[in-house]
Amino acid sequence: MRLTYMSIHDVIRWRLQERRLFALRPLAAGTSARRCMLLAEDVWSLLNTTHEDQELEERIGFLQADLEVFAEGQPIHPKYLFLLYPVEDAVWEIRSVRPAPSIRVLGLFADKDVFVATNYALREELGGWQSREWKQVKRRARAVWSSLFHPYPPMVSTDVNQLVSGAINGKYFKERA
Repeated sequence: MRLTYMSIHDVIRWRLQERRLFALRPLAAGTSARRCMLLAEDVWSLLNTTHEDQELEERIGFLQADLEVFAEGQPIHPKYLFLLYPVEDAVWEIRSVRPAPSIRVLGLFADKDVFVATNYALREELGGWQSREWKQVKRRARAVWSSLFHPYPPMVSTDVNQLVSGAINGKYFKERA
């Protein structure tokens, strides 16, 4: 019997074929993907559902543009991408802050420049950074990761340059106080 070993990249291809993951493609004319932004079903659905509320529809358009910043390979700043506590969980947030309400997209890195956006939350509903709500959305991010990639772990690092090319120098995580 011959054993076949898969890589996380093989699993990503399968999840894309199964439509459990979706690749975010930059929409702006003349742009192309330089990094890989993969969206789990909840995030994909948010971006691809038409909303009757015009303000919400416009807000989601801004969120899509903010996510495309990553995919296009634009410089990354700590105000945009931030590692959540505890560091060992490897859960990051992309901050889409304008216009209000602020939306946080959580996710983990499968490889350098490969971000898997697992879930999202409105910042105003999360409370303080140690609140139950924050803990729940971080747990949800890990659960979605596990359902997609078990037994493959995400990349764990506090050095953003190991995870993203084009990161601007800065503090991308907060140590426990």
